Amino acid sequence: MKTYKLIILSTLAILLSFTSCHDDLLNPIPESLLTNVNAFENSNDLDLAVLGIYNRLQSRFPTDYELMEIPSDNMYGYYFATSPGMAEIGLLDVSPENPRLNVFWKDTYNGIFRANTVLANIEVPTDYSTELKDKHTGEAKFLRAYFYFDLVRIFGGVPAVTSIIEVEESRQVPRATETEIYALISSDLNDAIAKLPTTSEQGRVSKAAAIALLAKVKVYEEKWSDAKTLLERLFADYDYELLPDFKDLFRIETEVNVESIFSLPYLEGTNGHSLTYALAPTAGVYGVINNGSRVGRPTWNLHKAYDPEDSRFSVTITEWQRTFSSAPDDEPFWFPYFNKFIIPIDNISSSGLDLPVLRLADMVLLYSEALYQLGDQETALAQLNSIRERAFGDSDHNYTLVDIATPELFMDKLLLERRLELAVENNRWFDLVRTGRFTTALTQLESEYNPSTEQAVIQNLNAQAYMKYFPIPYEQIQLAAPGVMEQNDGY
Repeated sequence: MKTYKLIILSTLAILLSFTSCHDDLLNPIPESLLTNVNAFENSNDLDLAVLGIYNRLQSRFPTDYELMEIPSDNMYGYYFATSPGMAEIGLLDVSPENPRLNVFWKDTYNGIFRANTVLANIEVPTDYSTELKDKHTGEAKFLRAYFYFDLVRIFGGVPAVTSIIEVEESRQVPRATETEIYALISSDLNDAIAKLPTTSEQGRVSKAAAIALLAKVKVYEEKWSDAKTLLERLFADYDYELLPDFKDLFRIETEVNVESIFSLPYLEGTNGHSLTYALAPTAGVYGVINNGSRVGRPTWNLHKAYDPEDSRFSVTITEWQRTFSSAPDDEPFWFPYFNKFIIPIDNISSSGLDLPVLRLADMVLLYSEALYQLGDQETALAQLNSIRERAFGDSDHNYTLVDIATPELFMDKLLLERRLELAVENNRWFDLVRTGRFTTALTQLESEYNPSTEQAVIQNLNAQAYMKYFPIPYEQIQLAAPGVMEQNDGY
């Protein structure tokens, strides 16, 4: 398979941009002093370069909701000044000139280039053990696979980057097929599983994370037996557990927990993220945060999907706002906003709450889906109900076999639980697309709701089958040689 290098930067320039994190990825290191003479001469250089790959994911991840939640029926774009192009994404009226697509493409390929740089130089240092070299290799391959998984789900087939090549040569490389990209992802993750350690520091991937991600990939490929085998290996070999209280997944005091398979760590004021500020309402939240950008808000579709007794509801959505400057006895006013990642912070643009990338509940629901597809309805139901029991605190709201009597009924329940459990965790758009439901689910959207009139604002959408992939950014087509980079159908 041919390779492609999008970012026109030398290895030296990439190294100089590795303003990554140290000490479990939390404390940023000064600008690297590496040169093209001494780069990668020892194991510490390689470790810093690996941290640079994580850093690219850390910096991109807090804005992933723009392409992974706002196009869905979970979130609608409310304030666009900080993210031009989001209005079109929310209305599924996306053009190749959309700036958010181009930023996502470039950031993701920059992460791939960083991974390729590590892999190209993995043999250079002579002062580390085989185990450490394997760990660095496994991390680079996991992260490269993760970046590719995002790209193939957003754009379909994309250029395959597996090594460093010259810029002029890269202009001649066309898009690989989806099948080729999925094969690359699987190859990388299988190698990562073989090389990664069983345990790792918080914020760095382990063997379990690679198993979990590969299982998720196999679900997207509808390779149900492979997914089942991988998930059963994950459950049998590792001691992950569902936290008893859903809200503890999103509290800074309990952000390191037994449900987290892989989370990205952040530190307020030093290496924080902007998601808390982006989701918080303007004028802030009383006792929590003094400002907010309210970029994306919960749709009424999502809002009314929650049972009032579901503990996930109040963790995910707050209905009534009191501003940061409100008096304690002021009446709150109706302004629903996503509360899931909003925590008390002093630096509004630098939240220190870790963000989950892979967690056990997601894997349990994928396992339920694989089991049902393989004909094991009873075990699939038990897995589905384990998530529901945590949400309600009892079994009174469990589904029965009657509720999932047909494949369509099962997928109704499965996708509902994934929606309620994983809202704002960048799964909903992909779930709708991979199951072929987005064209029916996204004909109309109820966005803002007025409790006084009991009416919701209706946004008419026109989801078409070709929209399962976004257009290839126009800039990337222009950077390639004429006729080399083909556009997706429909754009």
